[in-house]
Amino acid sequence: MKPVNVAIIGAGARSIAFCNYIAENPKQAALKVLVDLNIEKAEVLNERYKLGAKVQDSFYELMVRDDIDAVMVSTPDYAHVAPACAALKAQKHVYLEKPLATTIEDCDKIISAATSSKSTCYLGFNMRHSPVYERIHQLVVDGTLGKITTIESNEWYYGGKTYFRRWNRLTKFSGGLWITKACHDFDMLTWISGGMPKSVYACSDLSHYNPIKGAGPRCRDCVLKESCLDFYDINKPIDHWFDEMWRLIQLKMAQTDTMSPDICLFNSDKDTFDNGMAIVEYDNGVRACYTVNILAARTTRQMRIVGTLAMLEADVEIGTIVLTHRHSGETISYNLSDKLKSTHGGSDQSILTDFFNICRKGGKPRSSVGDGRLAVQIAIAARQSCNIGARVQINPSCDKTIPEHCLA
Repeated sequence: MKPVNVAIIGAGARSIAFCNYIAENPKQAALKVLVDLNIEKAEVLNERYKLGAKVQDSFYELMVRDDIDAVMVSTPDYAHVAPACAALKAQKHVYLEKPLATTIEDCDKIISAATSSKSTCYLGFNMRHSPVYERIHQLVVDGTLGKITTIESNEWYYGGKTYFRRWNRLTKFSGGLWITKACHDFDMLTWISGGMPKSVYACSDLSHYNPIKGAGPRCRDCVLKESCLDFYDINKPIDHWFDEMWRLIQLKMAQTDTMSPDICLFNSDKDTFDNGMAIVEYDNGVRACYTVNILAARTTRQMRIVGTLAMLEADVEIGTIVLTHRHSGETISYNLSDKLKSTHGGSDQSILTDFFNICRKGGKPRSSVGDGRLAVQIAIAARQSCNIGARVQINPSCDKTIPEHCLA
């Protein structure tokens, strides 16, 4: 099997998972070029995984290279449009990290490029490849739960507090937490519910990470660091391969400005929240409630679904699903913990393998630009709802104009 020749644009946290996969699966892909405006960040990744890629600070040159089959876009969310459109125009296959973009206008630019291209644009909704969510989706499709009435989806993210040190905390870069983070879960709700969203009501708040007098500006300089439970020692090695790799990349970032990697979580400039809830109504009668909270004691996603025949309770991080039949009370348990071996609960291994197989053999992605646009629509409606304190209607009819070959 000939490996797919790949270029990665953006040497950030997601690219750690990409590089790790390529290093462990040389028959699937070979990294030829690693691009980042900060060359030193790219060099750290390249050297750590011994990939032998060319490191450069511009992506335009690689679009005319015949030896590049696919491009993986992992830039900050607001910067997806230029590299994705350039690669699609050059007939390169594209793996585009979620979200599709941060505005509907930019979503439509990428969709237009995908429509005109013969190549595949695979949106990185890796949660669709989670072993737990795959099983949930199959149980719903098979009718095991009967008619679905409500879905409760909770995302608890201990590590999410680091967003307040990263570009994700600023809407101008990320679209806000409803887009940069919750787009995953809005897509999951739509995929599992089997309906189209009609309306969203959402509320959110910055409950904890508010300014503290005298703190900061960076953890390393802070007079409160001995007592602060959120103190981050950027110079201390971390006993976890992914987190340690991210720390090494952070050491190559600017250390003195407002984007310093150990800037104070409390006193950093930010315009997003640390907890929120959204209720989404679907056209098939399903009502879904989603909670995102980055103040949690542990990281996981949980889901509860109530159908007319049975209810389902699942924990994605642990890898368990419990199905309880409504009338008999009989329970069936599924333990998928042995499948959670790669990052993001086993989903990264699966989605990347699928992408590279499609590059070689053709086929449709499990998540498409159409799915990405719809998730951004829901996320923007949630943000608007928070701003006005009222329910916001959604009209997804315009997505019907997306050509079939751009849909999953």
